[in-house]
Amino acid sequence: MIKIEDFSLAWRWISASHGDFSKDTLSKLTPLSEEQARALIATTPINFPVGAKRFDSTEGNELTRQWLISLVNDSQTVTICWDQETALTLPWLIFCDHWNDFCYPSSDDINLYLESGELFLRWNHYEVFEFDSSAM
Repeated sequence: MIKIEDFSLAWRWISASHGDFSKDTLSKLTPLSEEQARALIATTPINFPVGAKRFDSTEGNELTRQWLISLVNDSQTVTICWDQETALTLPWLIFCDHWNDFCYPSSDDINLYLESGELFLRWNHYEVFEFDSSAM
């Protein structure tokens, strides 16, 4: 098991100049192995369905947080996958409250998966979320 401090993106959440998450919040972030990340990516479609809803996060942090909260049951755990080597699981509400510490504009394209492994949300580096309601 990978400790959060050893995770390649941990600086985003443990650095005082970035997220500076509490120890309690950090303890709820569970890094996945490279093998697990690769398995998720291998099943991920390149394009989202044509009917996917889009949300422009440049509307503001709080509006984005409220939109995210409306998508999924509060108690759900989700998995974020940045690439074929980098993924972690965390409670949905932690993602919602700190979404901009996980989604960096201009650099990140990430996929989010439900506990079932179903892809339901994508963040694009140009600051737009895509939501596939058929995955719910």
